[in-house]
Amino acid sequence: MGIVQIKNIFRRKNMTAPHDNAGFSLIEIMISIAIIAIGLFAVMSLGVIVIKGNSHSKRVTTATILAQDKIENYKKSDYDTVGSETGIYTSDIDYYWVANVQNDTPVSNTKTIILDVYWSPGTTTSIHNVELQTILAE
Repeated sequence: MGIVQIKNIFRRKNMTAPHDNAGFSLIEIMISIAIIAIGLFAVMSLGVIVIKGNSHSKRVTTATILAQDKIENYKKSDYDTVGSETGIYTSDIDYYWVANVQNDTPVSNTKTIILDVYWSPGTTTSIHNVELQTILAE
């Protein structure tokens, strides 16, 4: 075996790096990041909507409880003293109520009480309300 043959044994025919296209290109990675960012933004926006909805639900529930309590006070009162009035709840000054009492409605010797509880939710100027009705008999 000659020197030339020994050199050929140790020499590779192709000394370049293999061309494997199995990796990701920069544009594919950037598109993936953009899609993930849009998805995260949508989820975060949904979270804000859910928090606002929960806050509104809490306000409606509080107003309903206050209205029920006021109607129960009317039911405990003397029939002749029940009349239309307005007021602010001392326990929660964010809410106020208006009671409209109609005599002899729907039949004689009854009073229909329409009680509205109003509130303004924090930063907005809009006013929300809950309305409850009941009929008292003499």
